Amino acid sequence: MNGPPELGVELVGIEAGTSAVTPTLDLRVALRRLDGGPVQCVLLTTTVTIAPSGPTWARAGATVPTFRGRTEVTFAVPRGHDRWDGHAPHDDAVPLGLAFDGTVFYPAGDGTRHTGQAPWRHETTALLPARAWRDLMVRDGRREVGILREEPTA
Repeated sequence: MNGPPELGVELVGIEAGTSAVTPTLDLRVALRRLDGGPVQCVLLTTTVTIAPSGPTWARAGATVPTFRGRTEVTFAVPRGHDRWDGHAPHDDAVPLGLAFDGTVFYPAGDGTRHTGQAPWRHETTALLPARAWRDLMVRDGRREVGILREEPTA
């Protein structure tokens, strides 16, 4: 094998996070090594934007532990510093754009350990349900008024 193994990336779920102090998106992502072999670790990064060309939600990372074939990982993506004004739900959902890349740690055929940039950049879209968006807005200190643009009052 020349270079890091090919990995498939699939978004399996997305919802408003509930365990963090600040608003987060919980992403559940499935990774699989296309040839079914072992992976020692993946440092997975993602950039989440409010689609189609809205502000960046955040760029975050997760460490995916050793697996063979396929695994799933859930990680919290905290909201970045961009403002959300004007990005209220459309048709019961907020469209998001996600881009994934990472570093792969893997064994070579001779048993030595190797590291390399994943030979892919996976992009996908997702719909965050309007209910989850509203939960995030309330956690961010905004009131559920109109299209959720109103700032909290003192």
